[in-house]
Amino acid sequence: MASESDKSFLPFEIIINILQRLPIKSIVRFQCVCKDWKNLFTIPSFIAEQILHSARDNPFLLIHEYDYKYRRSSLRLLNQKMETAEVLSTHSIDSFRRSWRINGSCNGLLCVELDTEQGRFPISHLLWNPVMNEVREVPQTLNDFRNFSSVGFGYSSVVNDFKIVRLYHPELLKKKEDQLLHSIRLNRAQMFSLSTGSWKELEFGALNARFSDDAVSANGNIFWFGWDLYPMIVCFHIATEVFTFTMIPTLQSGVDVAEHRICPFRLDVHGNKLALCDGFHSINRNSRTYSIYMWVVEEEDSESGNSLICTEKYKIGPLATVLKPLCIWRNQIVCIFIKGEVEGKGKDKGDLKDFLYLFNLTTKEWMKFHDFSAAYGRCVFFNYERSLVSFCNI
Repeated sequence: MASESDKSFLPFEIIINILQRLPIKSIVRFQCVCKDWKNLFTIPSFIAEQILHSARDNPFLLIHEYDYKYRRSSLRLLNQKMETAEVLSTHSIDSFRRSWRINGSCNGLLCVELDTEQGRFPISHLLWNPVMNEVREVPQTLNDFRNFSSVGFGYSSVVNDFKIVRLYHPELLKKKEDQLLHSIRLNRAQMFSLSTGSWKELEFGALNARFSDDAVSANGNIFWFGWDLYPMIVCFHIATEVFTFTMIPTLQSGVDVAEHRICPFRLDVHGNKLALCDGFHSINRNSRTYSIYMWVVEEEDSESGNSLICTEKYKIGPLATVLKPLCIWRNQIVCIFIKGEVEGKGKDKGDLKDFLYLFNLTTKEWMKFHDFSAAYGRCVFFNYERSLVSFCNI
């Protein structure tokens, strides 16, 4: 008969490695197995490894469909087969009885912006982990921004903190009429830290520029695409709380950036590098064609130090249909048909609208998926990975 010491066992390091690779819902259930496992699942290094495995092996495309007028929303996750893997319950958000939209997704947390109705409510944002069913209320910002701000959301492992950053212009707070964000200039910044639970003003320099309303976070930074005399990349270092501004003198392509752009640049991440996507018309004599371009943003050594350069990586087209790039997901560019912008005669617009179009950068193939927006006024898309991040550990 085998003694107790003869029984086979797995070293705890191997158990940890196995647990990190399990589906997130299994890990949540396994919190009840023993105290050691429950404590393990709260350690930042374990959570970080779990997020890496989730993002690599089981990434999701999050679709938020919403209608401000009727205050209705749908939030779901599409898997790698573009099938609905899960419809997320929004009850914990809807219980605030206000319109809301998602500003950003990072490490399994969603940054949700609530309609403050000109300061009538004390809460401006929520941070939400749908997997853990946890919500953290964010206090009202220092000013009522209405539509005059651009929001970024990200995480730094250096300080183990999530932060929300708002770029705004103080003079626009006094104006009653709505304006398009990309037509106004922003020159101030405020930041909320989850670890401190408060907002504060940030030094933003003398910059006075226009910004896209889509920020992206990567590697402990939050990035915006901005433009003044030249395009620029604005980087906020989450750990040091410092902004850097890098001008991009040229986008290396054969298109006229100023004249033939269809939509604001989409800033995203591809292969762990910043990337820019946009659609352009090219006009040659009596013909007009449409193509989508993607540039990667890389550092370049120069006499004045490191600078950024945007190099054309892909050109998709010419296309018969005007498709707007929405995000880069895995190795694909996710696009949507722009209503009223069909090239050529005899095109069936009814067949084109309300579908996602995915271009695979490896196979160079297009795929069309899902009628997603017929019942809603707007849709936004985010890369999403399930995670164990809990507000109790920040």
